[in-house]
Amino acid sequence: MIKFLLISFFVMMFNVQAYAFELLMFNNKHCIYCKKFLKEVGLEYNISNLPLIIIDDNNQPKWFDTAYKEKRIKPLRATPVFIVWNEFEKYEVDRIIGYGDKDRFYNQLNEIFVKFLNQSDLNS
Repeated sequence: MIKFLLISFFVMMFNVQAYAFELLMFNNKHCIYCKKFLKEVGLEYNISNLPLIIIDDNNQPKWFDTAYKEKRIKPLRATPVFIVWNEFEKYEVDRIIGYGDKDRFYNQLNEIFVKFLNQSDLNS
C-alpha cells in the first residue's frame, strides 16, 4: 500500500506542468502610462500562475542583456512593456506594448493565455 501511494505521489508530481511563467513589466518612473497601470492594476493584480515582476527600465537586470544578445527576448522601445516570460526555458512568449486602460490590458493578457499558454482564460 505504501509503495502504491509513493508511486501515485510521484506520478502526480511529474504530471504537473513544469513551466513557470512571469509577467515582466518594464517600468519608467517618468512614464505617465506606467503610473496609470500601477494605480489601476498594479496594486490589485493577483494572477498566481503569472506573477507580476516590475523592472526599472533604467536598471535592467544582467540576464536581460544576455537574453537579448541570444535573441530570447526582443528589444524594448518604449514603456510600459509587459512581457510574458517563460522562466523555465528562459524566453519571451509574447508581449503587450503600452497601456490604455484596465479592461484592454486584461483582454490582451487573456488573448495571450488562450493563444500561447493553453489556458482557457486568466482564471484557470
